[in-house]
Amino acid sequence: MSKKIIIISVFVSNIVFASVLPVNIAHGSANSNRLNTLSNLAGLHLYQRGLDKKTAQQKISKSLQGDEYVNDLMAQNIIENFTKITKEDIVAYISNSALYEKSVDLSSYANIISLVQKSRTFVLDKADLEKIQKISLENTKIKSLYKV
Repeated sequence: MSKKIIIISVFVSNIVFASVLPVNIAHGSANSNRLNTLSNLAGLHLYQRGLDKKTAQQKISKSLQGDEYVNDLMAQNIIENFTKITKEDIVAYISNSALYEKSVDLSSYANIISLVQKSRTFVLDKADLEKIQKISLENTKIKSLYKV
């Protein structure tokens, strides 16, 4: 009889904890994702360079065009398809552009070329330019899909 009670209590506790635990993990990762958006990271980069937090965030919001989620998707697309670029490179490019009040659109061919050239000191060949054009077209599609 006691073995049945122990087995039933273990079974019930597994069901209860299995249903509660993933929700907390998913919620926690959603909060960390909001903290690691490009705009927040770029604002932090400007803050570390000496700007006031509020001023840094205002400059980033004026400079970086589009929704945070869409910008994160476009940045991820750039990183995945152009392995020479890192997220830190993109954050530095966005923060430098915001500092000089230049507009940044991660779906723009010209902005992606500027990002690549300022991030790395190498000459772009024809294959790199074609890859950047492909990334630009994909980012334009991402932007149009998530446009509200």
